[in-house]
Amino acid sequence: MSPLTDRTRFQREAERNFPHRVDIPVPPGGLGRRLTDMHQWCRENVTAGEWAQHGHQVRRKGECPADFARFYFSTTGDAEAFRWRWGGDDA
Repeated sequence: MSPLTDRTRFQREAERNFPHRVDIPVPPGGLGRRLTDMHQWCRENVTAGEWAQHGHQVRRKGECPADFARFYFSTTGDAEAFRWRWGGDDA
């Protein structure tokens, strides 16, 4: 299985299992330490197996591509708490 196919499969599984999504815009230099801190926050505040995050993706907004990291959550409450702490917008 190719990496692209594998990535698509994992993304589809996350979208099926975690209905609540939060997109975090990624600046040109990347998220750096902030991404590590977001993962740590999830490990400390969300039940194991109730969240996931996949690599940066590109979404078209008009003609300009935007990089973002997508976090998936099982519950609205977890997604809202994450959004409140880290910012981001709905997918």
